[in-house]
Amino acid sequence: MSTGAAPASPPRVVRADDAEAGALLASGWSVASESWGARLEVTEEVLLRCAAAVTAAESAGWELLVLGPADAGAITELDMRALVDYPVTPATRHAPPEPEALSRSLAAGERWAYGAAGPAGSLDAATVLYRSVGRETALVETDFTVTRAGVRGRGLATAVKAAAVLDLAAQGHERFATGGAGQNGASRRANEALGYVVTERWLHLVPPGDPRPSPCGSRSSTPPAGGVTTAT
Repeated sequence: MSTGAAPASPPRVVRADDAEAGALLASGWSVASESWGARLEVTEEVLLRCAAAVTAAESAGWELLVLGPADAGAITELDMRALVDYPVTPATRHAPPEPEALSRSLAAGERWAYGAAGPAGSLDAATVLYRSVGRETALVETDFTVTRAGVRGRGLATAVKAAAVLDLAAQGHERFATGGAGQNGASRRANEALGYVVTERWLHLVPPGDPRPSPCGSRSSTPPAGGVTTAT
């Protein structure tokens, strides 16, 4: 007969509006981290906001670019440099892509990428997006958005996401999705400035007595739509 302690319950990731979340919290579970998902529907107002964000970045000296397969190395290098700044939650983990894989994906039209280059030609911000598969409506989802540390807070993340919406809307795409860690308010505000609306919140819950937030857990459903963003 075993006399050892019963194994601890694994952490859970559940939607904040799910009845399971309320039940777990009522039974003593606690919130270790939060994440969110947001949607954007293309309207004239959204297009005006996006155009203004692009104009602001260009007026400040950056060039907004459509990036292609040849830019995969620069995108990956920028992403790698910012990796330590990504807020980590079970629903917003991020691993930088392999340059060759990203290049092939861009060449095949499976992903799109947009960037902001500074006066010296360096890639200072980028966003990578992909067409969703298996969702209820056609969506363009954000894979990741990243800004070089030295130029954060200047609206570049907003600008590259705006450039993406403008270009892809012109190609007929009308619905976009993104997401991020709850602790990254700058990311959420950058998206809301363009017209994204938060539609879902996710809670990473740990059981009573758990000594620290856990970086992993079991998902009870689909994680937030979209990808992750560094500090903007």
